[in-house]
Amino acid sequence: MNDTLFALPVIDRLSPSLTRRLIGEVPVLVVDHPRVRGAVSLQGGQLLAWQPAGGAPGLWLGERNAWTAGTAIRGGVPLCWPWFGTVAKPSHGFARVLDWDLVSHETTEAGVVLVLRLEASDVTRALWPHEFTLTTRISLGATCAIDIETTGEHQSTAALHTYLAIGSLGGATVSGLGEHYRDNLLAVDVHDAGGEVTPTGHIERVYTAPEAVSVVRDKELGRAVRLAHREASDVVVWNPGAELAAGMADLTDEDHLRFVCVETGRVNTALESAPGRPARLGVTLSVLPEA
Repeated sequence: MNDTLFALPVIDRLSPSLTRRLIGEVPVLVVDHPRVRGAVSLQGGQLLAWQPAGGAPGLWLGERNAWTAGTAIRGGVPLCWPWFGTVAKPSHGFARVLDWDLVSHETTEAGVVLVLRLEASDVTRALWPHEFTLTTRISLGATCAIDIETTGEHQSTAALHTYLAIGSLGGATVSGLGEHYRDNLLAVDVHDAGGEVTPTGHIERVYTAPEAVSVVRDKELGRAVRLAHREASDVVVWNPGAELAAGMADLTDEDHLRFVCVETGRVNTALESAPGRPARLGVTLSVLPEA
């Protein structure tokens, strides 16, 4: 899927390393830098691709995405805000399906930094009656950092819903998760869990006391991906498994075998924004040379 993004016709060149392009109805920013290739959707302020020079793609992105305006994009790192889950519509909040504005971009020897912004509008007020400014800063290079900041006076829940590319489901182990989690499939709380899991099918766990760093060790790809969480209260591990995936129009029968979601979250502890005191959440991804 990455090659499809990088082959899209250029609409506008913003810098030698940054271009604006269009896939279906969705505008994307494509980064082609000596240190990194990547892509960000202006719909949802969503990182779609991150590939350090000389390495394989770090993120999984679905080939069955509709790429129509207002339709959530499966893969990359969707920004779930101002709510997580199905507590209201749209699922996982409106931030991931609305158009964001590119505020600034910077190119350095190390990579490219993009800053995007979403502000309250009549559309958002009809769904959530609060004034806000939500900003995301995406830094792409040998590492990948995503930071969101929300201002205003409100509480919200959020997640950076990272789809990590893996060799095969069952061959990647997630560690650094902490001892306690809520199993949303069984509706039970589990303690003394050991701090790691190797997903083999449908899984939906909210780890409520995670370590500051999670690591996904992938036997088939021979690598490990390190996720350094910032201001997180939870880490969510998710994969739809075969049965649920079969009912999802934007997944093929094999897609669920190629990713695991490790989500930096504020699910059980809300983000609290107040005048002069913004709320923040972030993650930095890095690929380790050996699994």
